[in-house]
Amino acid sequence: MTPSADDSSPGRARRWPGMLALPFVVLVWFVFVVAPVWIQAAHACFSHFDLGIYTQALARMSLAEPNPWLTGRQVYIFNDHFDPILWVVRPLVEVLPPMWASLVGEALFVLLAVAPLLWLQARGLLSRAATGLMAAFLLLTPSAVEALKFPIHPTTWSALPWVMTGVAFHLRRNGWLLVSLVLLFMCKEEFAFVGIMLTVALWLRGERRFAVGVGVLSLLWLAGVYGLRPWLLGPSEDYGVRLRQGMEGGFLHYLTLRLAPVHLSRVGTLLLLLLPLGVWAWRERLKPDWAWLLVLLPMLGIRFLGMAWRFHYGVPLMAAALMGFLPVLRARKPPAWVLVSTGLVLLFSNEVNLRQFTRTLVSSRTYPRQCPGDPERLASISRGVDVLTQNRAGLALLGSNFVALLADRDDIYAVGGPQPADGRVYEWVLVEKPPHGDVFPLSSERIQELIDVWRTDAGTQIVIDDANVFLARGRFTTHR
Repeated sequence: MTPSADDSSPGRARRWPGMLALPFVVLVWFVFVVAPVWIQAAHACFSHFDLGIYTQALARMSLAEPNPWLTGRQVYIFNDHFDPILWVVRPLVEVLPPMWASLVGEALFVLLAVAPLLWLQARGLLSRAATGLMAAFLLLTPSAVEALKFPIHPTTWSALPWVMTGVAFHLRRNGWLLVSLVLLFMCKEEFAFVGIMLTVALWLRGERRFAVGVGVLSLLWLAGVYGLRPWLLGPSEDYGVRLRQGMEGGFLHYLTLRLAPVHLSRVGTLLLLLLPLGVWAWRERLKPDWAWLLVLLPMLGIRFLGMAWRFHYGVPLMAAALMGFLPVLRARKPPAWVLVSTGLVLLFSNEVNLRQFTRTLVSSRTYPRQCPGDPERLASISRGVDVLTQNRAGLALLGSNFVALLADRDDIYAVGGPQPADGRVYEWVLVEKPPHGDVFPLSSERIQELIDVWRTDAGTQIVIDDANVFLARGRFTTHR
């Protein structure tokens, strides 16, 4: 059979970059982002916030206790943030330790954000190059990388429902859109405000009956979160304090804080990532869906007022902005210069993150400095965790980076973290010795002082007191 023109070597050569784009992006993401984070987690590198909080929530959630009390955070999980998306990840705890269920669940949510794009590609509605480009935005923007670097948070998980919502909106799949919106609302209470603006977008597009339905759903969800939730569950955490921070100094001071160079530079980084795509769309006279981009307004307002542009806060922002360009990328295949320039922007904006992760891969025995993978250190930690896993009775006071490792144990508290107001006495204490471990918000000097006090107490039974870990049983407080 005579090969067709499309099967010729030049034709195949032109197709290779598009075919390899997505696998290459996923490979880079897993090797240089996910794997280092998991290595650091195995080396007890992460503090109680946020990994310990959500790991303890997943470990304690059940049908009998749907809103568990988190001893390490001193709050009921859904009185803190309302993120019932946790129930989607909860089954992983049946087959994995809670910390690993948390980490694997977060990675899966981020990776599966690419799935709706693959579905579009399979139906011939999106080119391979466009799929690879959008996957790079979802997986490798500094916000996405830093979100995994600071695990875990359901705001990061919102990448998947954001993409689902955007695809459903542009394809006018109303049933799919409702399901996607519910999943999005389940990630964090702020996303119901997005539903209000999506109602406006649908109304402007002429889908007025459906717009009313989305508006009613959004209003009911907001009423449930901010009205019914405190009534049923008790007082909720007031995160509005962050939005009002600095107001006591007057409006000019309030505004100056939010326009500080550190915040403007982070906004600039987010805009820079979209620059090649925006320039190409402008040159080709292709327009983003401006009605869809209305959904950005609530998030932009909340992030501006709360001065929250980094880590998991930027993930939904970038995912939503990217979905505004979906009609552009469906209409035209992005040229090579857009792919290359976007890749370079992603590379340079992630330079610090990738350098740190690469050091973790090649020098994990000595890096990071506060949590090296030294075999003796890891053996001491493992022994201490095993002792407290086997001895499950009694209040345990833990170094912040040990909370996630012992999340399925009752009555665990973080040194320096939220403590009960009764000044209670703990039966067990397990901390890492400075300079290793996570001591925030205390200092290394304070941790050493506490160890010295605990060690010399007459009733202390020392279990481990080596170069790395202090584990003892007795009567301990953090107030001396």
